[in-house]
Amino acid sequence: MTQEEKPKLAAIEKAILGGTPDEAAALYREFDIPLLTARVLGVAGRGRGLDMVKALVESGASFEYEEINRARKVEHFTSYYYSDHHAMVLSDFFILFLLTGVDRIKGYTPVRKMNAVAPVCEAERMKVIEYLCDQSEKVHIHPGDFLYFAILTEEWNVVSALKNRGIGFSEERRRLLAEDGGRDNDRWVMYYTLLAGLDDDAFMRVTAALCMEIGEGKKLFFTEILWKTNRQRFFEPVFFASVLEHFNQSKMNKKQISMDIIDNERVCCLEIIENNGWLKNTHRRDELIEYALENGRTETTAWLLDYKNRTANLAAEQEKAEKKLMRELSMAPDSVTALRKIWSYAKREDGTLCIKRYKGEELEVVVPEKIGKNVVTAIGDRAFLGDVHRKNKAEQHHCRITKVTLPGTIQQIGVHAFSHMAALKEIHIPDSVNAIGFCAFFECVSLQDITIPGSVKKIGGAAFKKCAKLKSVHICEGVTEIGEDAFAVCRSLEKVIIPESVQELGTYWDELYSLLYDGREIFSGCPNLTVYCPPGSRAEAYCKEKRVRFKSGGGV
Repeated sequence: MTQEEKPKLAAIEKAILGGTPDEAAALYREFDIPLLTARVLGVAGRGRGLDMVKALVESGASFEYEEINRARKVEHFTSYYYSDHHAMVLSDFFILFLLTGVDRIKGYTPVRKMNAVAPVCEAERMKVIEYLCDQSEKVHIHPGDFLYFAILTEEWNVVSALKNRGIGFSEERRRLLAEDGGRDNDRWVMYYTLLAGLDDDAFMRVTAALCMEIGEGKKLFFTEILWKTNRQRFFEPVFFASVLEHFNQSKMNKKQISMDIIDNERVCCLEIIENNGWLKNTHRRDELIEYALENGRTETTAWLLDYKNRTANLAAEQEKAEKKLMRELSMAPDSVTALRKIWSYAKREDGTLCIKRYKGEELEVVVPEKIGKNVVTAIGDRAFLGDVHRKNKAEQHHCRITKVTLPGTIQQIGVHAFSHMAALKEIHIPDSVNAIGFCAFFECVSLQDITIPGSVKKIGGAAFKKCAKLKSVHICEGVTEIGEDAFAVCRSLEKVIIPESVQELGTYWDELYSLLYDGREIFSGCPNLTVYCPPGSRAEAYCKEKRVRFKSGGGV
């Protein structure tokens, strides 16, 4: 939202909340701001009721952002999300606001912008929802979106009324809940934040209802965010059993969850994971026993040893372990079998491979050019993610890696691919790379200099944010875009060379999201920085606009 649009929004909302429907509709038509249309309907439905919503819809207000979608490309979490995604998020927020207002949306940051709108009565709000459902094609919204948010906020009267009308989730919403949970986007931030704001009983009611709506035999997608935002509740047996019933267990980090159960000495939860088949893997069982013994967890150690005595065929397990050891001793170090022990990877659509996780123990890592006959072309999301506070040994080890050598076949570096690698001092980005993802090198606090080859068309948002020791960055000719926050809070950064090819600095994300958030700049929090750029270049204009110290010509 531009500075020119802000007073127009204020005037429209004032007319909606204090004027007649005809006055508000006339002002809406006069200003014609496509970006604000979902917000206008949300405020009207929540604050005034059916007559006001009808007047605005008849004047063209809807939840569609067709003009924005054609005109703007928006980058946020990765380089693959565009404005249609962000338009959907805004629509979701204002549907949520219309349904519940701010008092029921616990913990969701953007609601602070909307707390001045007093709600109409529930009956009038229901009329608005029914009208928008009837006009769904005209206002470009699926009626099932109202059902989705009514369930999430426990508006059970609304849920009942919508189901009586035969309304169910859209296929897109079912797919989002059942399959696409691994994506980092704001729809999932909203979803998990709302779940985290529910008490235990409400959480179980809501997830059971969502599970019923996504289709017979399907379960809700599980990601680690759910674990992190509800961690302590998992140790309550009734809650934990409900999660295992309604969420897809294949996506759960069973080892990590089991270790946390051991840390909290929750024998009752060990019984639940036994009933769900988590301990049938003998290797995992023995790892958990070793972990419980090492950490002095007496109650869970005793239970696990008893479980092993009750269920194990010790002679068969010993024979199997000996055969495995002989195979490992005889395998070649560059064989596919050997490399599988070091790398998790997946085949891409073009037949090449994407590295998903490094599992080795070296401190200077060489990424293979090939695994078997397949070429490695991508470093996947979180492949080298480090975290010293996690009990995941691989992520702890990633924090100690000092050097990574990438082959000349790598084309993409994914989201958070190398973030939080605290000891990483040296990495060479080869000329084959064409995309650096969001937060790719976030908080690599030992990295001191970096060269971005011209093959890279876009440096993703926050790609090198909080690299505390980063002093020098050379962006080569050919790079065209630098994402929002790309080098923010790099407090040691002294020199960045930006070529003439860079035409986009920052993204439209903060402009589109200024309705809810405050954006940041590429070089904010870099007090010692001088940018070197060609005279008359887009980079020079950006530095002047943002008051970043720069030199034209020299050093480029």
